[in-house]
Amino acid sequence: MVPPFGRGNSMDSGHTSATIFSLTHDLPTPRAAGIASAETLDPALLACAGDSLGCRVHWIGRAGARLRVAHELAEQMPVQLHLGSGEPLIGRTLWSDGTEAGLAFDAPVDVLGMVAQHLARTTAERRRLPRIELRQTVGVHCGGVVEQFRTRDISQGGVGVEARWLTADTAVRLTFDGLRALDGTVRWVSRETAGIVFAEELGWQTLFPWLRSLQQAPLPSAAGIDAEGLLLDKLALRLDLPGRVREGVRWWNCRIHALTATQVEFEARQGFAPGAGLWIALPEIGGGPVRVLQARHGRTLAEFRMPLRDAELRTLTANRRTG
Repeated sequence: MVPPFGRGNSMDSGHTSATIFSLTHDLPTPRAAGIASAETLDPALLACAGDSLGCRVHWIGRAGARLRVAHELAEQMPVQLHLGSGEPLIGRTLWSDGTEAGLAFDAPVDVLGMVAQHLARTTAERRRLPRIELRQTVGVHCGGVVEQFRTRDISQGGVGVEARWLTADTAVRLTFDGLRALDGTVRWVSRETAGIVFAEELGWQTLFPWLRSLQQAPLPSAAGIDAEGLLLDKLALRLDLPGRVREGVRWWNCRIHALTATQVEFEARQGFAPGAGLWIALPEIGGGPVRVLQARHGRTLAEFRMPLRDAELRTLTANRRTG
């Protein structure tokens, strides 16, 4: 079992909850061994075939939910899932094994909207976000090495990442898109997954708006990128290195794809308008100001305000050979 790193109060009674709220578009699959016990999951009611069945929610996302329900349900049965006092979620059963069932909703669900409604009904001293499943790039800085991983889930207390080389009890610095850098410690490692606890817990007032901004941001399309990219100089260094880019006070992770002494091409979740002034941080050589020349399909071509020196280019070349 991969242990959860985070905590979240039940949005009904204030006890610790293991229900996971997902910002992915996944449909629920049958549970893996070692899933959290029903006592720590948020309660709900499932209306189907004229009956109202008590159940508990293991996982709920935009497209469906996985429930613990002690009844065998027919596949493709119309159902209504009642969570608290809001409108029921309408859908159908995908699968059932007599102890659990997977649902598919008829329309996409605003997961964070549900969380917000429950937060509004909770007293200030008990107000906490549950654990949120999401797939985002996070930069992990450890011992002079920077690598970018995908997140698995996040709470106010920490983040789970798909990591390959982290070890328990290691201090790290985390860089998220559009969020300030956070210090943390690797709490546990299981296979290629790690749980990192934040040195200072994030307040829900910070975490919730950030999650909402991620949910509302359009995803960049990778379609249509020419094979040679945006930087057409045949002598450009062709790279795949982690970097960071700042516009104003907000930072984003990026991948450095190509570079010359005067220009750099990178890929980031955030789009940047031509003419925008940015600060880009490059591995091993620090950073500097750039001006955006063009942007397309999530890629950005920018011009350095001051050209890179030969020694800096040699450092990046060595980084490429040893990375």
